[in-house]
Amino acid sequence: MTGPRVLSLGTGVQSTALLLLSAKGGIPKFDAAVFADTGWEPDAVYRHLDRIVREVAEPAGIPVLRVSSGNIRADALDPAKRFASMPLFIQNPDGTGGIARRQCIVNRTIFRSLVTALLLVTKEREVELRQRLLEGQGAVPRVGAVLETGGQHPPYMVLDRFGDEVEAVTQFLRELAVGDASPLTCRSYAYGLLRWFRLLWVLGVWWECATEAEVAVLVGWLRSAANPQRRRSVGTPEPGAVNLRTGKASLRAGYAPRTINHALSVVSGFYAHHAHYGRGPVVNPVPVSPQRRRALAHRSPLEPRPVFGRARLRQKVADRPPRSIPDALWDELFDAMGCERDRALLDFFVSSGARASELLGVGLEDVDWAGRRIYVVSKGTRLREAVPASPQAFLRLAAYLDEAGLPEPGQPLWRTRRGPARPLSYAALRRVVQRANDRLGTNWTIHDARHTAAARMANGGQLTLAEVQAILRHSDIQTTGRYLTARIEELFDKLAEHYARPRPAAHYPVGYDQADVEAVFGV
Repeated sequence: MTGPRVLSLGTGVQSTALLLLSAKGGIPKFDAAVFADTGWEPDAVYRHLDRIVREVAEPAGIPVLRVSSGNIRADALDPAKRFASMPLFIQNPDGTGGIARRQCIVNRTIFRSLVTALLLVTKEREVELRQRLLEGQGAVPRVGAVLETGGQHPPYMVLDRFGDEVEAVTQFLRELAVGDASPLTCRSYAYGLLRWFRLLWVLGVWWECATEAEVAVLVGWLRSAANPQRRRSVGTPEPGAVNLRTGKASLRAGYAPRTINHALSVVSGFYAHHAHYGRGPVVNPVPVSPQRRRALAHRSPLEPRPVFGRARLRQKVADRPPRSIPDALWDELFDAMGCERDRALLDFFVSSGARASELLGVGLEDVDWAGRRIYVVSKGTRLREAVPASPQAFLRLAAYLDEAGLPEPGQPLWRTRRGPARPLSYAALRRVVQRANDRLGTNWTIHDARHTAAARMANGGQLTLAEVQAILRHSDIQTTGRYLTARIEELFDKLAEHYARPRPAAHYPVGYDQADVEAVFGV
């Protein structure tokens, strides 16, 4: 265990530079800084000290201790003092030079004891802070930001609390972008690393010194802290409550297990990248599962997925089957749409199985009216692929274009209805579905439409599983096979028929007396 890191802050060039490097993460953070006030410093020194404390030390959480035992000049000239507290060069009676006797050993020992006691209190507060974060009671300041670079390698970068670029994150995101990761992946990883660095800034740990202990604090905080994206208005259901009409539970108040596992994957990949270049800690702070690595090392995609233990800190994710919208509730949702645009969108969702981001990016030149198909940019391959849709969807689309007019060349097909024509965003489409949910008392999402399309195709009896896989553009047929399940609504209907069926009557061979049958069988 290493001792506390204390900076002797003389307010000169070297000590000021060390304080700036520590505050900005260039070197490990100091536990404290000490300014020994002689009482005889120039006014410029005190002004400079006040400035670096206000603008550098306090925002970085580095306490600056000002200690003094009086005015050093007055102390040296005090005739009542036996020894001076500072080195005084004198001239002896014989003309030779010398130095007066000093009494600083006792002062230094007392000062060191006081600083040690203060740092012990600081360490106890750090332990308390970690415990509060683990319980979700401590707050992680929302400092720093993710900024678009305007380039491709990388498309995003992370800024620290001072507005400076975090170079370590930029290097990692650049490698992701060069490795053909999509811009959305880079954006997701940038926000994941911003969350990680915010925690490190609170704990006062340099990223190269992070251990599994800091990762455990991150997981504990994500498990127990409130998710700012889960803010609920008055009258909304409680987190995790089940909607009686849809059978779907509302989102939990905190972060989902998949989100926590994604955060661990982001941090693990960040440190694996820097370890390849000889930077960062020797051991990746995110633990791994040796059983999982061995199980997936030589696995064929045609083989069933092996069972293996989770790595430490990884969350258990429930393997729930995809939920589709029953036909009766789908008709209600369709009727709740207030315009031809929204009805056309729902028709395309349920007949093509396209994702929301894919369908919202379709332009007029991507519509093949004669072939009854549209061309979308697939999420995984990022290639433009043809997706068939129903004739009813194209009729709805024609009605929408007849009402709203044709878009400009190169512009998306779906546009806003109020104000100047703008491309319809995912947030605006989600709000359309939310308004319909408020009227119907449901909690459907946009992606439920894709689940509904997949379930209808897979269980309709007209398409093979391989054909459904091609339409949905799944990379693994096992993903498509998840939709070959009995729908809950169908089970309820069959169980209702089962409960309503009368009990079969017992029949006995002819020739037995009824009284004997009742005596033997009790009927």
